[in-house]
Amino acid sequence: MSSSLYGFVKGREPVTPEEVARELFSPLHNGDARARVEGLVADDPRFLWDETGYLRIADATALSLEDAPFVVFDVETTGSSAKEGAITEIGALKVVRGQLVDEFATLVNPGRPIQPFVVRLTGITDRMVADAPNAAEVMPLFEDFAEGCVLVGHNVHFDCSFVSAAREASGLAPLPNPVLDTLKLARSLVPGLKRYRLSSLVSHFGVRAAPNHRALADAAATAEVFLKLLKLLRSAGVWSVGEAVTLRSGSRARIEPQKGHLAEDLPRGPGVYYFVDKHGTTLYVGKAKDLKARVRTYFNGGDGRRKIGRLVREIAEVRYKETQSELHALVFEDREIKRLLPRYNSAGRGEERARWFIKLDLDEPYPVPERVHGDDRPNGATYLGPYRSANVLDTCIEALGRIFPLRRCIGGSEDGVCFYGQMGRCAPCLGMGEEEYRAEVIGEITALLRGEGGEEHLEALVGERERLAGELEFESAARLPTGLTLFAEEVLGAQDDAAVPSGGGSADEARIVSAYLRRRQVAVEAVRLRESADLVNVAGKVAGRAAEVGEKSGT
Repeated sequence: MSSSLYGFVKGREPVTPEEVARELFSPLHNGDARARVEGLVADDPRFLWDETGYLRIADATALSLEDAPFVVFDVETTGSSAKEGAITEIGALKVVRGQLVDEFATLVNPGRPIQPFVVRLTGITDRMVADAPNAAEVMPLFEDFAEGCVLVGHNVHFDCSFVSAAREASGLAPLPNPVLDTLKLARSLVPGLKRYRLSSLVSHFGVRAAPNHRALADAAATAEVFLKLLKLLRSAGVWSVGEAVTLRSGSRARIEPQKGHLAEDLPRGPGVYYFVDKHGTTLYVGKAKDLKARVRTYFNGGDGRRKIGRLVREIAEVRYKETQSELHALVFEDREIKRLLPRYNSAGRGEERARWFIKLDLDEPYPVPERVHGDDRPNGATYLGPYRSANVLDTCIEALGRIFPLRRCIGGSEDGVCFYGQMGRCAPCLGMGEEEYRAEVIGEITALLRGEGGEEHLEALVGERERLAGELEFESAARLPTGLTLFAEEVLGAQDDAAVPSGGGSADEARIVSAYLRRRQVAVEAVRLRESADLVNVAGKVAGRAAEVGEKSGT
């Protein structure tokens, strides 16, 4: 098993940022996990964050040719057969986004004599490899160097056969990396050449590196030829590694263009994208934290579903609308799906009927949300709902209390401010008048529950993530989001659309906000108290507080 970050994630995926941080960093400062892990993998295409905020290994075949990491390699051997020969040298170059980022080269002790004609060809003698590491030592090092990358070579299956034989002899499994062969690619993309030897392709493309039957030099020549072939692949409409792997000699005309160029002008920020056909009809609406990266996945092979292939064939244009944040994109997507009814968007599932309501008695000076049964709704009050679960609705009402300064007392404590007022969560104790309370608290709550706005209250909480309390343990931070998650599921949605006042939100909209909150793991508020003796001395007043919002994970 590799000791690298890639090997750790691959062996345990999916993993949380905290698991990675505990493995790699010591001591770990609370709240640092996500940021530190993001710093490690930010520009590494081998990793991806899933919708729940867990770190996973990207499928190399689904990566675009532009983003995929490649290891271009070559081996020198004792003879012409992997069954009878062995590796004497291996050289490799790692290429990411057209740039050389690392190299690997070593002689290898084959454990047998090198044939004289091979000595004349390569210049590698028995004496040169006598003190070199053997294949059992070299293979794990090469595996670590190539992990998560696409292997590239010229007549690469010859090289792979020797690598596989060496690994098998060392008790190791075959390498799982996808493989591209510049020989096969050249035959398909550059028809009409007399020869397709590496030296012939070097001459044809006019590249600088010259092969000389030494592993690293041949790998360098192959890498330059491969970069030329990548441009031809894109011109042929091949955009993903998977498409290039399946490309065969003479099959160029059968390649179905994947339309990756339609994603080239998209921005990197959050927003909603629209797949439109040649008639201008919207086929599909989706949301993304990174519009360009998300849309590219469709043109890089998608997730393997046949529906995605059919969708891509019909796409003639990609339109988009940027949003202020990922949360706005999540909500806006739901509304656009309901407005446009694209045929490739899955229909939302029906919700069971619910019987619980939130009551707001506007005859009271400072009305507060209350849970009532559907059969207990006298006139003279405003009711929002219905909702499914009484217990969950109670939790959701508590979440509203964390977002808005609801009335918590009648006139404060003996000292003039109640306990919640000391935390900034009681409107009368904050000096808020009745009219101001109705406008800024009750009005905003009503708008949020009806789906008419108010998402900025959730966004404000998420926006505070950099202030995650250093005093909190991860376990404590993980428990705090529950109220907001349930709030999104049960209060923003799970409503019977027919029973919600005009402009009512939907269950689908609630679920996407809930999923967003789960990913961000919002910690709503952490109250830091001094020693219990100090609390007695201040007659129950809060000694200190810190409204802290943070994330354990995110997209």
